[in-house]
Amino acid sequence: MMSTAGAEMCYYQFRAIPEIFVDYAEKASIDPMFRATTLPSLGIIERKYPTDDQVAFGYSKPWARLKTYVEHLNEQESGQTSYKILYITRHGLGYHNVFEAEVGREAWNSHWSHLPGSGKITWEDAHLIEEGIQQAKDLGQTYADAFAVDHLPIPKSIYTSPLARCLETTKLVFEPGLRQQGAEFRPYIKECLRERLTDHTCDKRSSKSWIAQNYAQYILEPSFSEEDGLWNAERWESDSEHVARKQRLLEDIFESDQNDFVALVTHSYAISAILEVVNLGHFRMREGSSIALLIRGEKLEKGAQAQV
Repeated sequence: MMSTAGAEMCYYQFRAIPEIFVDYAEKASIDPMFRATTLPSLGIIERKYPTDDQVAFGYSKPWARLKTYVEHLNEQESGQTSYKILYITRHGLGYHNVFEAEVGREAWNSHWSHLPGSGKITWEDAHLIEEGIQQAKDLGQTYADAFAVDHLPIPKSIYTSPLARCLETTKLVFEPGLRQQGAEFRPYIKECLRERLTDHTCDKRSSKSWIAQNYAQYILEPSFSEEDGLWNAERWESDSEHVARKQRLLEDIFESDQNDFVALVTHSYAISAILEVVNLGHFRMREGSSIALLIRGEKLEKGAQAQV
């Protein structure tokens, strides 16, 4: 499904389609302290679509009508443009989140974040704390209910960051609901979905062997290395480098994945970078929360370059 290592990437321009879901960016512009949380039915807006007359009788709920509309959009395109619904989830609360809040951002950034842990807890490739586990379980129940009651389409592809907090979140959020729907749970691990790369040890991933042993159901990219070759204790990834990495991520998914409904499990700053790629206003998300976006990806002429 995914392109192989070294494959030539296409250039795309991505745009989030407005007036489909609640405008979180507008809420953030009004309240600087706003954090997006999971809304009922993932915040879909009750509205009409040009394809409403094509929806099967008895399936007139908003998600059933949106699904028909997205399928129609993709059927009408020549191949240069495609549309996908992205379910974007921020991982549950991790040990690094709690310790940073305890000592303060300045002490965290200047000292503690460079260590593997405090001696009592470890945050190198941080795992979920109990509260984070419960957040993910609660979100999993929300998805399971939405699949069964709201006709929320199940994600046919699930992509996750390789960091432990996202691997844990992915399993707790999506496996129960997919199992109830008789669907296979086989997430893809994507290096490009990682958090912005900093000198913080919480951004360093575990080995390929550890991931394969603990998450055997997950599919690793062919190029996935045994040890983390991206993290560097002496270097921070710039904002522009991070946004470019998320641009490559979406290009890879749009170019090689034909599914209309796709889930991404990732991190706070990674979500901010994705929002920039799809030209959506900035907002932050709480841990263990999900949003949905309808994204239009337009393949540009050869030699052109996307503006991100």
